[in-house]
Amino acid sequence: MVPITEPAAPVRFAKNLWRQLARLATVAGLALTVTLGTATACGFDMTKPERTAIDWIVDADDLLVARPRPDNAFAYGVSQVLVGSGTDVDLPGLVSTAVRQRLATNPEDGMLFARIKGSTSGIGGGEWRMVNYVDDSFRRVLRTAVMHRDIWQHGFDETRQHYLNRLQDNPDPRIRALVIAEFDKMPYEMLRTMDIRIPAAELLADLWSRQGYPFQEIRVLLLGQVGGPAARAEVHGFIDRVADWNWAQNLGAFSAALVEIDGVQGVQKLSQRLLLDPAQPLDKLEQVILALAAINRLADQDIQDAIGLAIDDLIALRPQTGPIVARQFSAVSDWSQAAALQPLVTQGALSNMTELLTVSVYLAQAREAALAQGTNAPSDG
Repeated sequence: MVPITEPAAPVRFAKNLWRQLARLATVAGLALTVTLGTATACGFDMTKPERTAIDWIVDADDLLVARPRPDNAFAYGVSQVLVGSGTDVDLPGLVSTAVRQRLATNPEDGMLFARIKGSTSGIGGGEWRMVNYVDDSFRRVLRTAVMHRDIWQHGFDETRQHYLNRLQDNPDPRIRALVIAEFDKMPYEMLRTMDIRIPAAELLADLWSRQGYPFQEIRVLLLGQVGGPAARAEVHGFIDRVADWNWAQNLGAFSAALVEIDGVQGVQKLSQRLLLDPAQPLDKLEQVILALAAINRLADQDIQDAIGLAIDDLIALRPQTGPIVARQFSAVSDWSQAAALQPLVTQGALSNMTELLTVSVYLAQAREAALAQGTNAPSDG
């Protein structure tokens, strides 16, 4: 770790100023506004649908199954109300020829529609959403989700986690795609406790496809959990390729997967190939730091030590990365990098006020956390 030295008088004066600003920032809640990452799988993510099919089922104010209307085979009419009341509603969308033929030969099937009230448009204050085709396979998911609506509305608990664990073995590819979407919303620390049984070959099959790209991040994170030669080759290949790129989408997920697969050696590779390369853009490095922050407090001690050394070396080489470290580690309430960040304030290594405030807030929070736990915090000098 970088030692903490006593600052000269002018620097000590500046340090005291920033200490006061940090305290004011903490009181005002600025500590939350400077954090960008989260300790969830979706913390690595790009934009994608905000709700899975299960989310729609548990969150809907109105939920129903529809089939073609008797008087118009191209329009949907209500056949079963699951949540809410009333069947006199106008449902959007036309019944396609393929769906109409499938429903004709499967009289128990239907199309699931959901509506969440509160929107400014649509009948009844919300717009109807066509959620999923209801066949025997999805009907079991629908039944289970409806039964657990009161519990699952509040996020992921053990019952939802256990149910998703069982769904991994479902042979229906649409259900397996739903599992991927659900895993994408699961807290990262919970995801790491799962027994991931999705084969690496299946995760790799849609990794770069157009339909699979919106969920590339979670597939990569799952590759990190599954491991194996194919997963390792894909992750290493990506890191090697993007080392020469100015920008790399989903680098955070690939970085996390590399550490999950190779442990200390994975951290060392990220340090050598990316963190210690002075030509790397800061926005690329932020993705790597996000991954290290997400993993650090969940990892074994040897990996934590390797991450600490990598962060020490990075800050020593490029002090301007200090605010990035502060943002990403504070986002997961990990105060382990306080000793590495302290010299940036005490030695006046940062001249930008926003950057100084970001680091100072992190240090103030680290001291408060240490006091609450009765442990030693980095000294003010």
